[in-house]
Amino acid sequence: MEIKYLKHNQIDKQKWNAAIESAHNGLVYALSWFLDTVSPNWEALVIGDYDYIMPLTWRKKLSIKYLFQPIFIQQLGIFSEKKITSHIVNEFVSELTPLYKLIDIQLNYANPNDEINDFILRNTQAIDLSKPYSELYDNYKKNHRKNLIKLSNSGIVINSEGKIQDFIKLTREMFVNKGVEEIKAADIDHLERIVDYSLQVGIGELYFGYLDKKICSAAFFIKWKKRVIIYTALSKSGRDIGAMFGIIDKYLKENAGHDLIFDFAGSNIPGVKYRNLGFGARNDVYYRVTINNLPLPIKWLKK
Repeated sequence: MEIKYLKHNQIDKQKWNAAIESAHNGLVYALSWFLDTVSPNWEALVIGDYDYIMPLTWRKKLSIKYLFQPIFIQQLGIFSEKKITSHIVNEFVSELTPLYKLIDIQLNYANPNDEINDFILRNTQAIDLSKPYSELYDNYKKNHRKNLIKLSNSGIVINSEGKIQDFIKLTREMFVNKGVEEIKAADIDHLERIVDYSLQVGIGELYFGYLDKKICSAAFFIKWKKRVIIYTALSKSGRDIGAMFGIIDKYLKENAGHDLIFDFAGSNIPGVKYRNLGFGARNDVYYRVTINNLPLPIKWLKK
């Protein structure tokens, strides 16, 4: 199977979006509007008439072109309506090395691997919402149920009464307070555009937690096909009372019984992973691919 490399202006976005729509592992991250937002000049590898496709999100530094994983996109990789084998994954990855000197990307949950080299196992958590809420709740860890009871006595009010700007402001403040330097102002701007567009086309929803009439927590849910992905933001007071437990529980309660996968989009961080699994989530895996073929003097190149 010949793999074709396409520059941005060579990509037929109508065919691209149709391929993502029909793919058994299609993700909203891989739609052209999402990619245009986070990596305006993204490129692609394609087999056949968009039978297998792989978006390539790239940047340039010191005149060197490299692949990176955009902030707020957990998984990309290879998408197809057909079966994706480890052989196909390895063939695609092999095509990347002549094109980019540095590669640091994340494939998706349906991209298998049977070789260890350059592939790093990552964790993510998800819940099948097709069951009634009572069954979902039965799978909550005991400590999560205690947290929800404690939260109900905190005076928090959770609803959808808030603006995009409120969510973005809380997100900015959260990352500043945490000292997360790798998330730049431009990344938050990208997120704001993603939220705004999603709300306009009816695939996005915002929840807010209010404590003493002030926003202490917020979550953005983006629902496409049969998967809903959550983005969260918390203030210190929201974290102290466990406000996100309430927001997640409210969403699960309101959407239980639907043919949906609730995607936490993470995490490898033990505390966050524990919280997600405590809601009865399953742990899924995907792969990060890191290949550094930079000349020795600049192997330290950072994003």
